[in-house]
Amino acid sequence: MDDKSKVYGVDVSKATLEIGRYEVQTIQRINNSAASIAAWLAAIPAGSTVAMEATGEYHRVLAHAAHAAGMVVLVLNPKVLKHYARAVGQRGKTDRTDAQLIARYAVHERAKLMPWQPSAPAADALAKLLVRRHALVNARQMLEQSLGPIAVLKTQRQALFASMKRMIMHLDLLVAKELARVPALAALHRRLMSIVGVGPVVSAQLVACLTRLHFHNERAFIAYTGLDPRPDDSGTHRGRRYLSKHGNALLRCLLFNGAMAAMRTKLFKPLYLRLRTRGLASTPAMVIIARKLARIAFALYKSGQMFDPEKYLKSA
Repeated sequence: MDDKSKVYGVDVSKATLEIGRYEVQTIQRINNSAASIAAWLAAIPAGSTVAMEATGEYHRVLAHAAHAAGMVVLVLNPKVLKHYARAVGQRGKTDRTDAQLIARYAVHERAKLMPWQPSAPAADALAKLLVRRHALVNARQMLEQSLGPIAVLKTQRQALFASMKRMIMHLDLLVAKELARVPALAALHRRLMSIVGVGPVVSAQLVACLTRLHFHNERAFIAYTGLDPRPDDSGTHRGRRYLSKHGNALLRCLLFNGAMAAMRTKLFKPLYLRLRTRGLASTPAMVIIARKLARIAFALYKSGQMFDPEKYLKSA
């Protein structure tokens, strides 16, 4: 990058932002509030690069404000930055060093990074509902395992699980309502549900991811799912492949659930059996089917078509 002085790395917390620049030791601290962020953005050069970690919710005010101000916004994967810190020999972790590391990463890797773009409000709302639904489902499963063996709590346990079930059903209604608000999202949801093995929840998560982010191609989307195999080869050595597990963990989990449903169907069962015959265990075979479901979903998103089983069989 030519002008390193216009690259800012921001370590985000709930209350404050620590702002650093590449090869500059001083750090600026401001409140993580709309007013403080607007004042800071007005003071830095136009067209600057503002890089930050994805932090769930805390980085969103900064990202939206910087984009609206005409800055180049980079929202980075915390796992990637963690490995980058180890690779460059960072000896400690503080807010100051984190901000400077983010700026350093943005300077050196800018050509490979895709600028952040704001997503449609409906897609954001949909994604938040799905995250909360997943958290509730996980909590119910953990409580079932924990409380199940305790006979004296049977009545209370049944009441609790009935209440949680109603809450999950209510969240499903809210998801359906959010989809119905935007005809394009509702149409995409129906197209994705036409894929064998993909139910309403998996389809809704795919809608949220495909419409919130901007993927250059199918490979970028597969990488975002974390279902892409990570090679371990050197010379004549061919190591075992593992999943990268980057990107959206909830999407990866739901695609795997979709693969478990798909592998029992007439359409995908032959593929599953072929993979098992080749010596793959059940889990790697289902990962391959999950990756195939993601590819099909991306193709339908781009083409605007419904899933055609006959077309799939010809290309399989």
